[in-house]
Formats: sequence, structure tokens, C-alpha cells
Amino acid sequence: MKKKKTILSAVAALAVISASCAGAAAASFEPTTGFLSVSLDEVVPKPFSLEISLDKQNVVSKVGKKVKLNCETNAEGYDVTYSTTNKKVATVSKSGVVNFKKSGKAKIIASCNGVEKVCKVTVKPKTHVFKEERNTIKDSTMSNIASKIGRQTDYAYASSSIMCSAYSYAYAYYQVTGQLRTPGSFWYGGGCTWAGGTYSRYGSREAMLSAIKASLDKNKACVGLLSTGRSSTHYVTFYGYTGNGDTLSDFKILDPWYGNLTTGAGYGYSYTGYHVVTVNA
Repeated sequence: MKKKKTILSAVAALAVISASCAGAAAASFEPTTGFLSVSLDEVVPKPFSLEISLDKQNVVSKVGKKVKLNCETNAEGYDVTYSTTNKKVATVSKSGVVNFKKSGKAKIIASCNGVEKVCKVTVKPKTHVFKEERNTIKDSTMSNIASKIGRQTDYAYASSSIMCSAYSYAYAYYQVTGQLRTPGSFWYGGGCTWAGGTYSRYGSREAMLSAIKASLDKNKACVGLLSTGRSSTHYVTFYGYTGNGDTLSDFKILDPWYGNLTTGAGYGYSYTGYHVVTVNA
């Protein structure tokens, strides 16, 4: 703080002292001159310092969750930008919405005109509580459906049981939509139409089982193409699974050919690929 000494008349000095509000003033009378000696403390304005604040400094969440970060500044007209140190773990939008993508750690950085604040995020994997049965489709439910639609007990066409697709899809279709349709209504021109369904072919057993699990987790039965040793192309209805659903033996299957409900099916896979049909409803 600088001090400046000024010699004023008594009247002027008093005016200065009474008017001074920005700094401090001190005065002393000098008898020899008849003047007051006034010392003024000149106040030097502090330079503006931009400050920002982030409402969260640490966040712990799970894969698939989102959280909104809010950043405030002590001045108007300054834009805040967001960035992440690890896009595989967490991404952040322009408005500060953080999306947790993968388990791990990352830092979300809020920046404003060179000033930064950091929010540390820890992303944990999704936790699955594996029950004995992962969905709500019960044996009794599928038995009831099978009793209404019927089971295939003979060879529909010559020596091959190609109608297994229509029967299996009728089971799945009724479970998902509640609409009772005969297997023949899905059969047209020598093949199953999969009306109201989506036919997908996968390149691996893992991909096939993953697709079936995704359908069952939504309480939707679906159809898969398997091999039983008697036929290389045989469709069955998947309606549940136990444990992690990593292997075929985990899945619960309704087979219209043999006419029984099977838990822990020991079927193999068709050489033509890994096929799954899901009901769209």
C-alpha cells in the first residue's frame, strides 16, 4: 500500500478527510504554516480472479448409470467445458452429464478460461443377483401354453420334423403376446414365416446364448436352433435359465418334438449356425 503526503489548507484537508471512503486518511496541524499535513492511503484495486466450483468431487457408481455435474463461476459470460481422462470408463456431455461405460477410474475435468476443477469417478461393474431362475416364466406357465397349442408327436412332412419351428415359435409367441395361434398359421411355403419375430444368426455359441439371455431377462421366451442327434436343424423354445446362463445346460427348454419340459438340456448345436428368433412384441 502506497502513502501519499499532501499539504492542504485546513478547510480543504477537512473536506478530504470527511470525503475519503476508499482509503484511510490521517491529519496533523503545522503551527508554523497554518496548514494541516494529511496522509492518504491510496487503495489499489485487486485484479479480478475467475473462480469456479464443481458440485461433486468424488462419484462412485455402476456401469450404465448417469450423473449430472453442475459447475458455477463467479462471473457471467464464461463458458464451462467438460472433458474426461478415460472415455472407455466414463464419457461426459457438453452439459456435464457423465455416462458410466466400463468399470474403472477416470477424472472428469470442468474447465473455464484456464481454471479447472476435477471430479474423480469410480465405476463399478453391474451386479447381478443370480437367483435359481432368472426370469418369471414358470414351468406351469409353459405347460399351460403347450396344452393349448399342442405338441408335435409325429413327423409333419415325410421323414423330417420341420414343423418344430412353427410349434416352438407358437409357444414363444403366446407367452410374449398372449395371442393363441396354431403352428400352421406360422407355416407358409415350406418354411416358418416368424410373423412378428426377428430372425438372427450368430457366429458363435457365446453370442447365441447372450442373445437368448437378453430376451429371457425381459421375460420373453424365444426360439433357438439346436441339434439333437436325430436332426441337424431342430428348433426349441427357450423359456428360462438358471445360474449365469453361460452354457446350454443352464437353460430351460420346451421341446415340441419330444413333448416334455426340460431343465438342463443336453442338446448340441446345428452345423448351419447359431440361430435365434425373438418375438418383437
